[in-house]
Amino acid sequence: MENGGPMKDGPYESLRRAFEVLELLATRSPRGVTEIASALGMQKSGASRLLKALSGWGYVVQDLKRGQYQSGPRVLALAEHHVQGDQLLRVSPPVMRELALATRASVHLAQVVADRMLVVSKEASPETIQVTSRVGGILTPHASAMGKVLLAGLGEKERAPFLKGPLERFTDKTIIEPDRLARVLEDVRRRGFALESGEEHAGVGCIGVPILGRDDRWIAALSVSGPLTGTPFRLDARHRGLAVKAAAEISRRLALEPATG
Repeated sequence: MENGGPMKDGPYESLRRAFEVLELLATRSPRGVTEIASALGMQKSGASRLLKALSGWGYVVQDLKRGQYQSGPRVLALAEHHVQGDQLLRVSPPVMRELALATRASVHLAQVVADRMLVVSKEASPETIQVTSRVGGILTPHASAMGKVLLAGLGEKERAPFLKGPLERFTDKTIIEPDRLARVLEDVRRRGFALESGEEHAGVGCIGVPILGRDDRWIAALSVSGPLTGTPFRLDARHRGLAVKAAAEISRRLALEPATG
C-alpha cells in the first residue's frame, strides 16, 4: 500500500472480510446473517455469500432451524493444532536429545500444517555422518516414515489431498502404487510404527512413530533416521523400541500439560 492507508479494495478484501466474520463469531455465537452484516458494515447479500462459502469449507456451521451461524470444526481444529503444537515444542526437546544420543541418529518431529507435512523440531545426530534436514522442511508423505505415520493418523477424506497422483518415484524402493500404499498405511496403524529403507534417499533409513494427543489421536510423528552404513543406526527391534518409548514419553508429558497450553 503506497499511501500507507487501509486496503479497501482489491483481491484481499474478501479475505479480510472472511477473517472479520470468523473473529466476530469467536467473540459470541451463534449470530444471524443480518446481525453479522450490520456489525461489519456489509450488505446482507454479501454477508450471506461469504457465510455460505465459509460454511462449505467447514469454517462456520449454520443451524438449519434458526438459520444462525457459529464457528465450524476447521476453526476448532486450527486452534487445537496451535495449542498442541506449542505444547509439543515445549515438552519434546529433552526426550529428543536423549533419543538422538541413544540411537546415534537424527531425531525429527513433524506435524500436518494446513495442506503440508512439516518438520517442526530436530535434534541432530551425534555422529559425523548424518542425514541432511531442517526445521520447516516439507515431508514426502508416501516415501518417508514420518509421512506414513501422519497419513495413517488421518481419515480417508483428510488423507486424499496428500496422495493426489501420480506418486513420485525417488528410488527403486519408493512405493508409488496407491493400493499398495493403502495396505502399508493399514499395517502402520496396526503396528504403531512405520519404516523407511532407501525409499526417498538411497542408503538412508528411518523409523517413524506416532505422538498421541489427549484423545489418543495421532497428532504428530517422531522419527529416528540416519545412514544405514557408517553409523550404528539400524532398522532393528532395539532402535524401534527406543523410538516407541520416546514417543510414549512425549505423549505422557503432553497429557500432563495444562489444556490451555
